[in-house]
Amino acid sequence: MPSTDSGTELWAAVQRAILGGLLAIVAILGFGWTRQLATGNLLVGSFGLLLFVGAGYWILSLFRMGLDE
Repeated sequence: MPSTDSGTELWAAVQRAILGGLLAIVAILGFGWTRQLATGNLLVGSFGLLLFVGAGYWILSLFRMGLDE
């Protein structure tokens, strides 16, 4: 028997997918900026590393949230 909350579950899944896609773009941008560490630009490279790690952690938490539902 179908659940009565299937519409809200679908909407939550769509929101997680959109947020995950946007976070993937941020992670790619952060990874590109992290490469500046090799050239000696510590400010941009450190900020990129924080973006990359933060977005990656948030994406993993989205996966875990989806598996819990």
